[in-house]
Amino acid sequence: MERHSSIGSLVLWGLIGGAIGGVLNVLLHVFALFGLGDPMAGDGGMGFMAIPVFLSFGSSVVPGAIAGLVYAALERFTSNPTSRFLQVSGGFLMISLAGPITMQGATTVTVAVLLAMHVIAGVPIMWGVVRGARP
Repeated sequence: MERHSSIGSLVLWGLIGGAIGGVLNVLLHVFALFGLGDPMAGDGGMGFMAIPVFLSFGSSVVPGAIAGLVYAALERFTSNPTSRFLQVSGGFLMISLAGPITMQGATTVTVAVLLAMHVIAGVPIMWGVVRGARP
């Protein structure tokens, strides 16, 4: 019989990875605001506005939980879930970079910081979920 990881464990480790990425993203966001003096603002589709610092954390944690659920589904329907998960999550990471690149009215620093934040969120989430899948 095949062994499947606990969905709870996968989600928990996704949340842990997301929290690690979230803390790093909050630090980067605060550095951009106060260290670089960048307004961290742009038009992401809801009008021109400053990006709230708390969003840097939440936007890392929530995808972590979702990533755990994605891994659980892949584990049940594919023969190599870790490889497939890394392919899918890497693809989502690449697609997510389109948001900052196409943001209207954002400074170059804001775009660069947001691009870095997407990677900083994604990598620990991938690590966490794969870690949670270990026996």
